[in-house]
Amino acid sequence: MHSLIYVVGLVPESLLPKITSGLARWLFFFKTEAALVALINIKIFDPKLSEKAVKDMCLSSLSNSLTLIYELSKIRFSSRLDSKEWIQDIENIEVFNRAQAKGRGVLLLMPHLGCWEFMNVFLKGRAKVSALYDKPNFNGLDDFITSTREKFGARMFPINASGLRQVFKSLERNELLVFLPDQVPDYSARGFIGTFFGHDAYTSDLVHRVIRKYDSEIVFGSVTRDCSEGKVKYRILFEKPTDEIYSKDVGEHIDSLNKSLERLVMRAPEQYQWSYKRYKRLNKSEKNIYRRQ
Repeated sequence: MHSLIYVVGLVPESLLPKITSGLARWLFFFKTEAALVALINIKIFDPKLSEKAVKDMCLSSLSNSLTLIYELSKIRFSSRLDSKEWIQDIENIEVFNRAQAKGRGVLLLMPHLGCWEFMNVFLKGRAKVSALYDKPNFNGLDDFITSTREKFGARMFPINASGLRQVFKSLERNELLVFLPDQVPDYSARGFIGTFFGHDAYTSDLVHRVIRKYDSEIVFGSVTRDCSEGKVKYRILFEKPTDEIYSKDVGEHIDSLNKSLERLVMRAPEQYQWSYKRYKRLNKSEKNIYRRQ
């Protein structure tokens, strides 16, 4: 697996858009699960989109996911990686800096948008980073992704009882915890039914529990890409949450959390990971919107 991803990273950046868009069309043409799930999610995201617009966004989203494999290779195997060479713009860095200065630990919350993996490169030297992760479904990717993130100083912990104990200790030391809360938590874990783009979405209440216990600061962030000049460049954005995210009421908190994630996605919806089953049913009695007809 490592060798295959290494080879992917050798592709010239000028050819990358053509290759990923071609592969995305292949995934769409053969009605792969990733393409079908993306189509369903995009129609939920904006029911007013035309069929052509839905298809175009689906292709762009699939292309984005394929581009991420290339980016992981560059991040993992580059002997010298200067984040400044890859950054086109940084917006609201003062939001991040002020949160860190308060000395209560920071939760950086991000959607699966653009190249979220690049945030780890950007944060090197700016903060001591811990990150929660769920093991990917592809065999062989777990070790690769973990080692790639650890290359830049992040400490990786699985989303389980042992991993949570470790990241809680890091917050007590005023460190930074990175968490991507736009995926369905394990049903054995705690969660709450909120809404994401107008549809019921089971959402982790982990952030709410951390705030209640540690009074940590919340910052939202995203990394989107621009390949318009034949070279991959990134726009990094930080945003303050709304006051409701600190609410004692878990429902108000979840609503604020998902709305902040929505705002970030709206900045570049074609780069969002629509191929993920965000609206999984909670029990067998509910309708499975992803079931093939």
